[in-house]
Amino acid sequence: MDRDELLLRGDLNYAEVLREEARCGGGSVIEEDGIVVTLAGHPHPLVNSALRMDHRIDAETCVDRIVNFYVPRGQGCTVILRAAVDDSDLGRAAAEAEMREWGELPAMVTEAPLERPATTDDCRLSWVDAAQTAEDFHRVAAEAWQTYDIPPDATDYVFGSGRLLLLPHVQAVVAYTGDSPAAAAFVLMSHEIAGVYWVSTIPAARGRGLAAACTQAVTNRAFELGARAVCLQASPMGRSVYERLGFSTIGSYRLMIAFPQE
Repeated sequence: MDRDELLLRGDLNYAEVLREEARCGGGSVIEEDGIVVTLAGHPHPLVNSALRMDHRIDAETCVDRIVNFYVPRGQGCTVILRAAVDDSDLGRAAAEAEMREWGELPAMVTEAPLERPATTDDCRLSWVDAAQTAEDFHRVAAEAWQTYDIPPDATDYVFGSGRLLLLPHVQAVVAYTGDSPAAAAFVLMSHEIAGVYWVSTIPAARGRGLAAACTQAVTNRAFELGARAVCLQASPMGRSVYERLGFSTIGSYRLMIAFPQE
């Protein structure tokens, strides 16, 4: 696939994981006039996301409709500026609506399986196939993502039901040190590719190659299941890990956020 096709399929996969997080968390997905919004059972902006999937709607109208959807409901929100298209007008409109930029996430991809990285001898990987391993994944993510000021109860919304990780088009893995869950990651298959999401390591286990091992495992599982490429949106801590594994940067996403009004 060429770069443009990889970016488009990456955008579509990103939108799909947001839909599934909402559905499995007991939230809602609303799609109208090329705007996709997800409504969570938690007000944190990073679990309430909006994307413009059709550029025929102008940026000001798009942001106005997004803001007027979330604010009356007491929710924060994140407007995702896509990697496959020029969404700079949407970014300007969001800034004019007093949303602030939360960060820029490199859009990374590999079109080939990855070599397994070195890990400590006590690392054991287990695929999520039942409620217990799903809950272990949940525990890891809840602790790990506090690094980025995402509270555990927001993570509970995503993983608390256990449904997301057991979907047939999701493959999830947990890394254990001894009997303790320490790292995790999952891929979601769609649009002939897969996307890696929620790569997590608890603070006490960082620097031991566990996140890399989880990322490699789910990436290679996706290729085994027929994915033509595997993409991800890299966190600040994750980018160098993914580069060492063999992912390449082909674009970027920007996140514009608004917290709930007091």
